[in-house]
Amino acid sequence: FRGLAMALKLDDASWFLEKGRFDDGHQCALRMLNYPELEYETDASTVQIRAGAHTDYGAFTILKSGGPGLQLQLSKDKEWIDVPHLEDSFIINLGDLMQRWTNDKWTSTLHRVVATDNNADNDRAGDGGQKLFKSARRQSIAFFVNMNGNAIVMPLKTCVDETHPSKYIPIKASEHLIQRHNQSMMAKHKKKE
Repeated sequence: FRGLAMALKLDDASWFLEKGRFDDGHQCALRMLNYPELEYETDASTVQIRAGAHTDYGAFTILKSGGPGLQLQLSKDKEWIDVPHLEDSFIINLGDLMQRWTNDKWTSTLHRVVATDNNADNDRAGDGGQKLFKSARRQSIAFFVNMNGNAIVMPLKTCVDETHPSKYIPIKASEHLIQRHNQSMMAKHKKKE
């Protein structure tokens, strides 16, 4: 947290740790993610999505990745970039609350998980003439850093000026999480129609 505060040029390096932000009422969550082994026939252009494109709702997420497959979309050209898998390392994804705090100076990370082909013999065609695709099991641990539900989130003073007016109205952190969850559920419902 201190590094974030210093990068945002806040007067107090412990700003994020002040009472009422990430204390007793925090809404942090730990989630274990399991993507089972896959094996099927496919053409080379098919991408098997394991977790659809999304941003995380909170301040940030600490991810212990269990293998390759995480992709980020960082630019407006909509290209997906593979995140290299490094053993014994962590990935930090910025979330929607951090984007709100920074008035879009920092943006939440659009990401997804895809199945990666671990078939060493991927030139071998299956019965239908298509390639045999094999993806190993992938297990990850995600720690979603969410602040106290009663905390008010609004753009930081160091991220607002005449050229960058505030883009967000103040909102309680819990209301933000509920809004984002409801938006996600509506989007899933529309896809089914």
